[in-house]
Amino acid sequence: MDKFTNGQPGPAQRNRLIGLLETDDSPQEEKPAPSQKEERPGPGRKGEPQPLETPYQKESSDFAPKIKVNLNYRPGLVSNQKDPNRFDRERLFSAVVRGSPQALEGLLEYLRRNSKFLTNSEYTDAKTGKTCLMKALLNLKNGRNDTIPVLLEIDQKTQNPRPLVNVSCSDCFYRGQTALHIAIEKRSLEMVKLLVENGADVHARAHGEFFRKKKEGVYFYFGELPLSLAACTNQLDVVDYLLNNPHQKARLQEQDTQGNTVLHALVMIADDTEENTKFVSSTYVEILKAGVKLDPTCKLEEIVNYDGLNPLQLAAKTGKVEIFRHIIQREIQEPPYRHLSRKFTEWTYGPIHVSLYDLSSLDSFEENSVLEILAYSSDTPNRYKMVVLEPLNKLLQQKWETFASKRFYFSFACYLSFMVIFTAIAYYQPLRVKPSFPVEFTAGGFLWVSGLIIILLGGIYLIFAQSLYLRRRRQSLKTMCSDSCIEILIFIQAFSLLLSAVLYGASSENYVAVMVFSLLLGWVNTLYYTRGFQRTGIYSVMIQKTIMRDLLRFLLVYMIFLFGFAAALVTLMGDAPSVSHNKSLAPLESSGSHAMYGGLLSVSLELFKITIGMGDLDFQEHARFRYFVMLLLLLFVILTYILLLNMLIALMSETVTDISGYSKSVWKLQRAIAILEIEKAWLWRQGGKRRSGCFMSVGLNKKDERWCFRVEEIKWTDWAKDVGVLKEEPGSTNDSELNPEDTWRPAQKPPRAAAPEELALLQPQAPGTEMVPLHRQPREL
Repeated sequence: MDKFTNGQPGPAQRNRLIGLLETDDSPQEEKPAPSQKEERPGPGRKGEPQPLETPYQKESSDFAPKIKVNLNYRPGLVSNQKDPNRFDRERLFSAVVRGSPQALEGLLEYLRRNSKFLTNSEYTDAKTGKTCLMKALLNLKNGRNDTIPVLLEIDQKTQNPRPLVNVSCSDCFYRGQTALHIAIEKRSLEMVKLLVENGADVHARAHGEFFRKKKEGVYFYFGELPLSLAACTNQLDVVDYLLNNPHQKARLQEQDTQGNTVLHALVMIADDTEENTKFVSSTYVEILKAGVKLDPTCKLEEIVNYDGLNPLQLAAKTGKVEIFRHIIQREIQEPPYRHLSRKFTEWTYGPIHVSLYDLSSLDSFEENSVLEILAYSSDTPNRYKMVVLEPLNKLLQQKWETFASKRFYFSFACYLSFMVIFTAIAYYQPLRVKPSFPVEFTAGGFLWVSGLIIILLGGIYLIFAQSLYLRRRRQSLKTMCSDSCIEILIFIQAFSLLLSAVLYGASSENYVAVMVFSLLLGWVNTLYYTRGFQRTGIYSVMIQKTIMRDLLRFLLVYMIFLFGFAAALVTLMGDAPSVSHNKSLAPLESSGSHAMYGGLLSVSLELFKITIGMGDLDFQEHARFRYFVMLLLLLFVILTYILLLNMLIALMSETVTDISGYSKSVWKLQRAIAILEIEKAWLWRQGGKRRSGCFMSVGLNKKDERWCFRVEEIKWTDWAKDVGVLKEEPGSTNDSELNPEDTWRPAQKPPRAAAPEELALLQPQAPGTEMVPLHRQPREL
């Protein structure tokens, strides 16, 4: 208690008390009985998100139990008569939906008289926490609702400890959404200004389930913040106001609950469509320019989220090809913003462009680089599309030509030698009941022991190297089987080899089977090295995709048919034989009749022979249900030999046709993985990491030094379009060249008709850009 109020609550204590306790002036007979309460959702609708606003359903009144106190209570003045000027939620919501300020007359006096606030629970939706201000914003007419200024004024005059303008939704789906979010979503700049002028929090976070990214269900993730919502809905006027208003300026560096900034949010909403890419790219650049105006030292693109990803890395991780292309190839010509570029045209000569690309966050020299994300994130979509974009395409080619190819071919030669030695040892290995090392000290014995040692050391190296590889990938079982099947087979090969060595040392002749299995896998795994050659690499890609897409599904369906028909035939042909007679082939009867179908294994083998065209339809003449057996065999032939096999051929043909369109890109991705594996291999890391490109100053600011990579390109289409504005001499760029519209152009003669030879040269050129090297080595420091 305040000592100046004679033991009575002071104004500060009174406001805090009112903020905690609500008042209730409704007559006793108006309070609904438990049987009159609205029906709760059934079990099937549990957890289903309710619409924030719908004309077909009233707001919920199913409030949680809450203690309410009437601060104006006086003994002897209690009355159950209804106040004719009483405002309940229905009356208040009806007025704001109609947009009628006249219907709100007397609201301020009523609230003061009963110590109420517009944020009390009785004026909100029990399910979503929607307030009357949100209700008014959801019912704008021509971008206006005249009750909104009245509500804000009333709320300020009542000295609400919880300002109405900043109250957010309370349910799990829309939690955190405020009136400012709704005004931005309604695309009303006037309402946004009104709310900000009345103290709206420009950094409020809408973090309910409806605003979170999830694998299934409908959601709208926009970065939670009002600024991100305005940017993701293409409202640059709202973005400009939030950043430059005199009341509370939004911070571009602000992060949401996932650590994402507005640039991260723009990357997240990109969907690679033409219209979406156009607006996202332009908004992205405008945000960068706004950051330069507000704080020239701030580097927005270097801010990482809680997963350690900046916007460029996030675009690569999520497989957003077009926004990824825009970021790495962004070139801004205006001098004040030229340092925001990641691509700098160094010089041009006719259709030839020589450009410098910023390597920050791209080169594998840095941790968590884009190359590492594309190589090791198996769940990233469209990786093969991004790895062929410039400068990644030429960067990987330069790495391959300078050091990776030599190391790769050396590794291939070592592995091939290892397999030859392994095959020779396995072929000349004598089968003994008790294996033992030879004791003869002859030349042959020495070579044999040496071969065993080489094989053992090779197996140890393979299992160690593949363990490091799989540990770096840390991928799920699904992506591991589809993207790293060769690496898994190499690991199994090495494990089988070491296991056979253990069995050999334990004098168990079972080592032969394990050794032969490892030998078989070893030669199959030679396909890994086909990725070093374009023709065989593309062919290997087709084989891998065909097996993973079509053959596995065919085998699953075929095994179901095979087991079902085999079980039916075994049952029809008689009792199952004993274990001693359950062999792969049933004995022939003494009369020389057809073979009897005996055990399940023998029947399955015979049915498999029929599938591949090597069996026949023989059955016992004296068998029971002989005609039904014949019917089953014919049905099996129709379903497997005719239907499934031809369907498999058709699916494989479709897969090969589909993959042939991008098989070269997939091969380049596999070669990129091999390049990064060579870089990270502990055997080759003794000299330290290699950095590509050259360190040089770009832009107008001499202090702007970056690691750049030079790419030479041929652009016939751009040359024909920009022939009057391209700079055809190397050197620094002046202002007149950056603003080509201010540059004098000589009068041009009417174009002459192209000669047939020139048309023949121009016709083969595709509308895209074809990269042709000019045999010019980039400078390195």
